[in-house]
Amino acid sequence: MTAAALDITSVLQNVLSLPHAERSYLAERLIVSLEDDRELSPAWRAELDARVKRRQSGETRSYSREEASQQIEAIIA
Repeated sequence: MTAAALDITSVLQNVLSLPHAERSYLAERLIVSLEDDRELSPAWRAELDARVKRRQSGETRSYSREEASQQIEAIIA
């Protein structure tokens, strides 16, 4: 599929509906694609892939900013 065939608004809406971990992974991949001179090390790439797989399998979960803030407040209160 060519870039011209993509409806960027639909792509963006679909991506924004993904869980945090997948959005983070996609954001990182897009940034890397813009930085030709910067490559991730094989170890870092393996770590990112492992994190995404754990999230997709349900082994880990992502938290909204509000949930994380509530948990932090409960710890420090």
